[in-house]
Parts: sequence; structure tokens; C-alpha cells
Amino acid sequence: MIHPKVNEVLSEIGLYDSINLSKKGLYFMKIDKKAVGEKIYLRPLTEEDTQMVVSWRNSKRVMDNFIYRTPLTYESHLKWFREKVETGEVVDFIVCDKENDMPLGCVYLQHFEKENRKAEIGIFLGEDRAFGRGIGKEACRLMVKYGFEELKLHKIISRVLSFNEASVKTHEAAGFVKEALFKDDVFVEGKYLDVIFLGVINPEER
Repeated sequence: MIHPKVNEVLSEIGLYDSINLSKKGLYFMKIDKKAVGEKIYLRPLTEEDTQMVVSWRNSKRVMDNFIYRTPLTYESHLKWFREKVETGEVVDFIVCDKENDMPLGCVYLQHFEKENRKAEIGIFLGEDRAFGRGIGKEACRLMVKYGFEELKLHKIISRVLSFNEASVKTHEAAGFVKEALFKDDVFVEGKYLDVIFLGVINPEER
């Protein structure tokens, strides 16, 4: 086993972002970190993440807070990845633990409006160890920062089911404010649900 101090030193000098062991021996893997926070970093979603994301997305905890609840299949996610992510229509990152590089969830920007320089954010955590640590709030803040600084967006919006108070607080911690409450806005599993619309404007353009 590689001593964690080795990984720490190599990371500090910028040589390698992580060290992994395989059956064939020691190998090095460079991680494309798009944003780095205190506890986590964001890396691009890859095709190899498909099974993991499908498992997360179909879990009851995640599904219950989604507006669209059609179960995800491996094939449908792969199709979406190739048609949306690889083409740049969606910017999707995996949320990873800085301590051990373990994936914790997803955060993404979609529904881009080029003329209005606007996009919609989405986020979900799939691992139990991600909860109660402020991971969601940090991931949301990092993605908002990325959207404004790297993608030059003017505004980022979000839609949250009104009963999901935890998600509302996560967004508010990243600077979002409640802009509207749409009553009976979506029909989900036999009943109409209210949706809260939140938004945050690029602080450099206010």
C-alpha cells in the first residue's frame, strides 16, 4: 500500500493528482480538476461513470427529490452522455472527496440560453458519506463560481420541489434567492406539486 504522505507530497508539487493501485502494479492517474474546494473537487463526468450515476439516480433518496422520475437505464444515460455532455449542451461534473478521490455525486449545468447567458443548475449526492458534511453546499458554490468565471454566465437558475427544504438551503448558501413559487406546477406520481424557482446573478454584473 502506498503511504498517503507520498500522494500528499506529489499533489502539493503538482506532479500527480492521485496514485492508484491496480492488479498490474502501481500506476499514476492525472485527474482533470475543474474546480477545487475545501473538502471536494469537481471533475468532468466520463463514460466510465455511467453505471455509478445510474445507480445513484435510481435510488429512492435521489428519485424522491427529482421532478422527472422516469427510471434511468444504462443505455439511456449513455445516449444522453454522448448527445448532451460530449456535445457541450450539458456541463456535468462528478463531485469527489479531496481526501481519497471517491465520487460522491453530480452537479451540472443544462438548458443553456446563449442569448441570455443563462443556464439551470442541478445537483444530487449519491453516497451516504456525503451527507451531513456540507458537501452539497460546497459543490453548488463551486459550480456557480465555474459558471460565472469560466462560462461567463450572467445568471444561473434552479427549480426545486417546495417540500425539499434541504435543497433550498443548499442553493441559498451558494447565493441563490427565491424568485417565485409556482403552485401545482408539475404532475408527479398522481399529484400536483409546487415548484420553487431560485436564481443567482453574476456578482460582477449586478
